[in-house]
Amino acid sequence: MQRRRGRTERARKRRRRSSGSRAVNESYRSEFIELRKWLKERKFEDTDLVPASFPGTGRGLMSKASLQEGQVMISLPESCLLTTDTVIRSSLGPYIKKWKPPVSPLLALCTFLVSEKHAGCRSLWKSYLDILPKSYTCPVCLEPEVVDLLPSPLKAKAEEQRARVQDLFTSARGFFSTLQPLFAEPVDSVFSYRAFLWAWCTVNTRAVYLRSRRQECLSAEPDTCALAPFLDLLNHSPHVQ
Repeated sequence: MQRRRGRTERARKRRRRSSGSRAVNESYRSEFIELRKWLKERKFEDTDLVPASFPGTGRGLMSKASLQEGQVMISLPESCLLTTDTVIRSSLGPYIKKWKPPVSPLLALCTFLVSEKHAGCRSLWKSYLDILPKSYTCPVCLEPEVVDLLPSPLKAKAEEQRARVQDLFTSARGFFSTLQPLFAEPVDSVFSYRAFLWAWCTVNTRAVYLRSRRQECLSAEPDTCALAPFLDLLNHSPHVQ
């Protein structure tokens, strides 16, 4: 006579079946180890969150401990944030202050990202830049033949976004040309449309809301974007409890 399996055995079986759908801890990867070191140098206190790869949603942060309602999950010191203050304090600052009409906060952040990405190992932000996506799938990044396949409302939005980014890039080329003293290479090769598009997508997909104090050397557009290393790895599934 076959022994009936109890609830414990059935639960084990369900766990075995779902093991392939669990998050995979990626904190061992060299780029995340370097990011942790970089954050600690900037007074970031460690948390129970670790980078992980999740089925369906990709890269995110996984908690190693149970979370309670109202608990602070992560707190980044200001020294870890990339804001327009960061940009103005950098070597770009004097050029931004001289340029008229003033550049927008968004353009300032994009310019800084392109410049630091180009600097490579010389960049103080290398550890953060190394974990950023190499490319994006925003509508502005889609090939025209792909955009043509979209439903009319989405197609119109994609074309509008592409036009907006291209207009911003074209209008900024005069400002970019003033930055030539900072680079050994022709500035047009540093601030290519491809490099600018990457920076624009980085800011627009990863920035958190943070109202900064008004910078007189920037345009009057709202200055509310900040890039927050590690925190911007947070992702979520619509099915989590």
